[in-house]
Order: sequence, then structure tokens, then C-alpha cells
Amino acid sequence: MTDARTGLRRPATDWEYAVSAADQLMLWHAQVAPYTAQEPLRTRAVVLLAACLSDRATAAHLTGPDIAQVQLSEAATVLERYVLSALQACPAPPSTGDELRNYLLGVFDTDAFETVRHAVRETLTHHMQASGPRARIADRHGDLTDLQRQRQKGTGF
Repeated sequence: MTDARTGLRRPATDWEYAVSAADQLMLWHAQVAPYTAQEPLRTRAVVLLAACLSDRATAAHLTGPDIAQVQLSEAATVLERYVLSALQACPAPPSTGDELRNYLLGVFDTDAFETVRHAVRETLTHHMQASGPRARIADRHGDLTDLQRQRQKGTGF
């Protein structure tokens, strides 16, 4: 379904909600760390972060827009403690991250993987510092909305 206000297609699956949230979190962080917006790092980081968010949303039985209730600290725990199983279990279809997930699985435990993990770690840390240790995706909504407005006006990232 398309959002009449923005003209953008709304996420249709839980995975798409996780990817959308991860993308917004990475874009907001790129204002202070522009290197995280450079390809291919950006899209790899989005998929890795989405896998962590999806893992926690699934564990908490959160679906659709309720995925925004995932605490960022929980995603950070997944990133540090069991990111491999989160990547293996993430439901990325071929059109939305499957190739990148497979890439990340292929480079797991290498410098290439650690570069992506570092970008995600830095992003989560930044968001938690801005909103507190119990920050949820939903708590970042105000800043993310401000970013979207700035981008539409051409004054932001």
C-alpha cells in the first residue's frame, strides 16, 4: 500500500519493517558519521542491523509497525553476542536483502564483516546516547522525522 502523504510504499512484511527502521537509523547516524552513508557499507549495515532488529522483534512477538518497540540495547546485544544466528535466521527475501545477507554470512569473522559490524555498533551507540539506554526505535521517531523534513527541503543529509 502506498502512503498518500509521502508517495512511498509502506512496508508489507515484518522484515520490510525491520529494514525500513534500520535504514532510517543508519541515515540519521550518517549526519555525524558520513562514512556510514557510503556504499556498499550503508546497505550492508542496514541488512545487518535489520537482522538484529528482526531477531528481537520475533522474540518479543512484535509484528508490523510494532517492531518500533524493539529496544536498541537489545539489538546491540544481538550484534555482539549472536549476530551469526540472527543473520542465518533473518527472513530476507531475494528482493530485500537476501544477497547482502549471504554476503555477510560469507565474510563472517573477517575484517570485512567487522567493518560493517562497527558501523552498526556505532549507530546503535549514537542513538542510545541521544535517547537513553532503554531507547526504542519509536523513541527516535522525532529525530528521524526532522531528518526527513530537512532532506525534503534540501537542508539535511
